[in-house]
Amino acid sequence: MPILFEGGAGADVSIWDTILKPIADITNATLITYDRAGFGKSELDTSNRDLANHGILQGIQGLETGLKKLGYGRNIMLVGHSYGGFCATLYAARHVEKVKAAVLIDANHVCWFQDTYVDSVMKLRKDHWAKNKPTNNWADYYAGLSLANTVELMKQSPFPATVPVIDLVAGNVAPFPDSAGGVRWKACHKQFADAQPNRQGITAYGCGHIIFRDNPVLVISTIVKAYTGTLGKGKGDAILNRFLSYNIEAVNEQRKK
Repeated sequence: MPILFEGGAGADVSIWDTILKPIADITNATLITYDRAGFGKSELDTSNRDLANHGILQGIQGLETGLKKLGYGRNIMLVGHSYGGFCATLYAARHVEKVKAAVLIDANHVCWFQDTYVDSVMKLRKDHWAKNKPTNNWADYYAGLSLANTVELMKQSPFPATVPVIDLVAGNVAPFPDSAGGVRWKACHKQFADAQPNRQGITAYGCGHIIFRDNPVLVISTIVKAYTGTLGKGKGDAILNRFLSYNIEAVNEQRKK
């Protein structure tokens, strides 16, 4: 069963470079990363520049087509970071029977996106793009102005209750412009984790938004645990043995640094 990685807004596949090899070595799973349209090496179709044709739904539909063509249209595990949490949520909502587990890393949860916040951000973004017409940055334009539509779609597409999730939230919420935003971010993650008995919430102490850069061992361990949990009894023994060997070296190396 492959593991699909959904990066944050504007990120390309290089964001995952530090954790992919250990995960592949431990699980022997196929790992799938990709650049969304307009970012990294993925082209953006600008033949129709209507905002409605370039939202999160169209992105997920493109992903579904790509996975099917590559032969990965069956069971899958998801890993989502930041905006990638929205993408993972929407994919899971559309493929409940195929998604067997998920790890969300300081991911977007719709409960954080209050109407007043979305309205204020949309006003700023509309003012910006009214003064700065997009030329070579259409991907940023579409991503920025799709926020309100994205939030509304996510309200209608909750993460499936039947899919086990480990939800990591950063202990350091410094990037938020105000302390209230950080408190609300943590509260929203707790609300998500507490909503179902098959969800586990973990605070990544000492970590900022990109938890897998600040504490790669924690994230790798979490992904391996979630993946092993999808296997039948006894089938994960080899994975756990490889993980224990990795963990001894990784923890020791972390202390050395």
